[in-house]
Amino acid sequence: LVDLLPEITCVADDAYNSSPVEEEVMSEEVRQRKANGEELPLSYKKVPMIDLPLGATEDRVCGTIDIEKALTQGKKVTTPPDLARKISQVCSELNVDGLRGDIVTNRAARAYCAFDGRTQVTEDDVSKVITLCLRHRLRKDVLDTMDGGDKVDKVFRAVFES
Repeated sequence: LVDLLPEITCVADDAYNSSPVEEEVMSEEVRQRKANGEELPLSYKKVPMIDLPLGATEDRVCGTIDIEKALTQGKKVTTPPDLARKISQVCSELNVDGLRGDIVTNRAARAYCAFDGRTQVTEDDVSKVITLCLRHRLRKDVLDTMDGGDKVDKVFRAVFES
């Protein structure tokens, strides 16, 4: 297909294949150079193409989270200190090594909360992600079987209901 398409004209030394004439498809650097009256060297390139697996859909390629909205609106999701402390307590009682379990669980709970359109993590958010974040961290030997999540759930309930 690439061989059938006409070559595109772009600015020779630009990493983004910026158009030398259409501002909508110019990098910021090329726009600035053009505004300064600099002569832009041109090159002709084949249209860049990538191969995607058969059946690839937009959500599989780009994801389902609206990144542009997240970056432009900049809503910050917070975890109340009491929930963060309880997550640490669960990790401690499960004997999870280091701080990695705490960090991953807090981040996953915040991501779940943000995905749901809220700005404050709740106990329900933590309950949705904690098993996924911690159950594989309980194995001390790679040959041990992985907990199905019952142990994490039991400790979570004990800590969060106290």
